[in-house]
Amino acid sequence: MAGSWALEDLLLFSPRVYWRLFALENAAVWPIQPPLLAAGALLVLCLLRGRRPSRRWLGPTLGLALAAAWLWAGWQFVALRYGTVNWAAPMLAWGFYAEGALLAALGLSGRLDFTGHGIRARVGIGLLAMALLAWPLFAPLDGRPWQEAEIFALVPDPTAVATLALLALTPRGRWTALLCVVPALWLAVSALTLLTMGAGQGWAVLAALLTGLAACAAPGGKPAGTP
Repeated sequence: MAGSWALEDLLLFSPRVYWRLFALENAAVWPIQPPLLAAGALLVLCLLRGRRPSRRWLGPTLGLALAAAWLWAGWQFVALRYGTVNWAAPMLAWGFYAEGALLAALGLSGRLDFTGHGIRARVGIGLLAMALLAWPLFAPLDGRPWQEAEIFALVPDPTAVATLALLALTPRGRWTALLCVVPALWLAVSALTLLTMGAGQGWAVLAALLTGLAACAAPGGKPAGTP
């Protein structure tokens, strides 16, 4: 019918152009991907085996690592690369910069404690494994080349999911709630974009968003020995 429109009409790019952005990013930063995947696997393995490093350095280290991931993904991918096909992307990148700055500040101040235990922490570890190790598999499972794989710290979605997962390992508080805002908003926008493109991966993004928020909001998250 004349004058009718669909949600797809709001897209500023085709799926082919969108996925090509990830191939370009991976080519630009190769060979950083193998070390990132290895570090992610080691972190997940340590958490699964119940090995929680000293809080003295764990909070600052992970806080700074997450901050660097948000700053890099926001600048290099969202602003510079995604910005070539979406005029709003450079503005969205400012949320990434704010998240990175807050993570760095809280990490250095010792206010981030990733040593939680219990069901909430186990859900967080599972979600972390998904973000760090399973997310790169979405490209080949969708019939796309490995070059378009999404790697934590390089692109937004797995970075946001991993952040929610790690926040589930921290005690609940106003800082945890504040740090959840930008990842949650990005994942909501990403899920809508992917589903509008007809990409089934959008459901995985939506599931990760809901799981991460539920884990962060659930009771628990206190370190061992805390009453």
